[in-house]
Amino acid sequence: MSLSSRLSSHPSDGKLRAYARMKRLATALLAAMAGIDVVSRLFEPRYPMLGFVRASAEAAMVGGIADWFAVTALFRHPLHLPLPHTAIIPRNKDRIGENLAKFVETNFLAPELIASKLERVDFAIQAAHWLAVPERGRQIAQWTLDFLPSLLAAIDDDDVRRFIHQNVAQRVRDIDTPLVVGTIADTLLEDNRHQAVVTELLEQLARLFEEHKPLIRQRVRDSTAWIWKKLSIDEKVSDNLIAVVDDTLRELSENPDHAWRVGFDEAIRHFVIQLRTSPDYLAKWEALKHRFVEHPALKAYLATIWRDIKTSIEQDAAAPRSYIKTRIEDAIAGIAKGLLEDAAMREKLNAWLRETMLAVVAGQRHAIARLISETVHHWDAATVTQKIELEVGRDLQFVRINGTVIGGIVGLLLHAIDVLLF
Repeated sequence: MSLSSRLSSHPSDGKLRAYARMKRLATALLAAMAGIDVVSRLFEPRYPMLGFVRASAEAAMVGGIADWFAVTALFRHPLHLPLPHTAIIPRNKDRIGENLAKFVETNFLAPELIASKLERVDFAIQAAHWLAVPERGRQIAQWTLDFLPSLLAAIDDDDVRRFIHQNVAQRVRDIDTPLVVGTIADTLLEDNRHQAVVTELLEQLARLFEEHKPLIRQRVRDSTAWIWKKLSIDEKVSDNLIAVVDDTLRELSENPDHAWRVGFDEAIRHFVIQLRTSPDYLAKWEALKHRFVEHPALKAYLATIWRDIKTSIEQDAAAPRSYIKTRIEDAIAGIAKGLLEDAAMREKLNAWLRETMLAVVAGQRHAIARLISETVHHWDAATVTQKIELEVGRDLQFVRINGTVIGGIVGLLLHAIDVLLF
C-alpha cells in the first residue's frame, strides 16, 4: 500500500499529513520553476534580462530533479526504472537492521555508557520526593485495597490450603530432630545452665501445689472412710501428705545436688545420646513427626488459617477506615521520610539499583540488539520502507526544496558570470 493510499485511509495520522504536505510543496516548487523556465524562454528574445530568470529557473529544475531522484532512490526505483543503486532501503533492509542493532548496542547499551548515565541519577531521592507527597501514598494504598478483593477471588482456596499444609508438613519433616533437641540439651547442660530452668520449674510447681492444697485436702477427705473422719484421721493424712510434698519440693529447689536432680541430669544425657545414636529413637521420632503432619486436627487447623486470613482481609478492605490502607500509607510515608533523612541508606539503595540495572542491561544488550535485527529481518521490504519514509520523509522533502532553491541561486550566479566575462 502506497503512502498516498495510507494517507486517505488514515486522515488523522499527523505524520502522514505533514509528509504529504511537504511533498506537495517540494513538487509545486519544482513545477513552478519549470513554468518560469518556459515563460522566460518565450519572452527572452523580447526582454533579454529574462535570461537571468531563465538560467536561474533552469538550474533550479536541475537541482530539484537531482534531489528528487536522490530522495526517491532511497525508497524505490525512480520512474520504476531498475537503475543501479536505487531502492536502497528495500534492497538492503537486512543489512540496515543489523547495522541499526550494532549501533544501538554499541552507542546506547554499552556498560560503560550506562554506568556513566546511572551515576548521575539519584534514584532514591527522586523516589523519596515522589513518595513524600501524601496524595500519592493514599493513591497507592487505595489501589492496593481495590486490588486485594479481586486477587483473593482469583485464588483457589483449595490450592492455598494444600500449599500451606504441604509446606508446613515439609518443614516439619525437614527438621533434624536429633540435632535440634541435642543442641538445645547441650546448651542447657553446659555449665549446668539447665539447673536454673529446673529450679524455676520446681518453684512454679510449688506455687501450683500451694494453690491447690484445699482441693487436695477435700479429695483426701472424700476418699476416707467415715470412721476415720470421726477421728480426724483424714486431716492428719492430708496434712502429712502435703508436708512431705512441700519438703520434697523445697529440697529439690534449694539443693542442686539432690539425688533426684542428679538422676534427672543423667536421664537427660542418656536421652540425648540415645537420640543421636539409636536407630530406634530416630525411627520413633520420624514416626511421631509423620503422625503429627498427617493428623486430621492439624489439617483442619491449617485449613482455617487461610479462611481466617482471607475473611479478615475482605472485611478490612470493605471497612470505611481500613487498617490495611492506613498501614500502607504509614509505611509509604515512613519509607519516604527515612530516605530523605538517611543519606547512607539512599546511597546503598542507589548503588543496588545501579548495579541491578547495569547487570540487566549488560546481560540483555546482545539480546536487545538481536531483537532489533530479527524484527527488521522479518519485516517485508515494503513495511520497512514505509516505516522509515514516514519518519524521515518530511525532512527529506526539505532536501528537494533546498536543492531547487540552491540550484536556482547557483544558476543565476553562473549566468551573471557568463554575461560579465563573455
